[in-house]
Amino acid sequence: MLDIFEKYKADRERLLAYGFEQDGSSCRYRQEIMDGDFELLLIWQQTSLDYQVFDLETGDEYRQVKMESITGEFVGQVREACQQALLEIRRQCFIEIGFLYEQSQRLRDYVAETYQGQLEYLWEKSDRKSRTHAGVFRHQGSKKWYGAFLTTDWSKFEKDRSGSIEVLNVKNNQVAELTRQAGIYPAFHMNKKYWLSLPLDGTLSDRQIFDLLDTSFELTKRK
Repeated sequence: MLDIFEKYKADRERLLAYGFEQDGSSCRYRQEIMDGDFELLLIWQQTSLDYQVFDLETGDEYRQVKMESITGEFVGQVREACQQALLEIRRQCFIEIGFLYEQSQRLRDYVAETYQGQLEYLWEKSDRKSRTHAGVFRHQGSKKWYGAFLTTDWSKFEKDRSGSIEVLNVKNNQVAELTRQAGIYPAFHMNKKYWLSLPLDGTLSDRQIFDLLDTSFELTKRK
């Protein structure tokens, strides 16, 4: 349910104005839902967000709302009430940033400044506001790709991890050597012999990302 906040950033002043209360390093907000039968507790801490739902009659946490295996009309109504409340909080207190990570924004700015390029969304339902958010960086003349920007799941790279991740795919002649380094993987959804995937979550420095993109730019130039 919290995936609706994936490409949004909280504005602390808006949170407090909306009714969130400071609690140490976190901010908490309580709202009654379902005609006062339940309470939604939303907890924001730095860049993380979580929620709990409580049955006000018993005082117990209503865990079923988070358990996807549990279905039924009533739990569906509770989930719908939670989502409506969360959407309103997003509208009032969060700013759309279009990316999951600030490094992704810096990458976009680097391409614009260095190569006068921009992300091009070539596929239906893959624009900036979509969950897939898949685009490419292309040479202005030949239209050959020198970078591909994708939103996928961590499990594509590490089986014991999950959750959305933005990556940059770049071409390189030393794939086998580079993929021994932490934070560099064989390319997702592209030829793994010649392309790398670079998560944009800050594992690699901006300089490392930009240098590998520069190499890809040179390798994909028209001969």
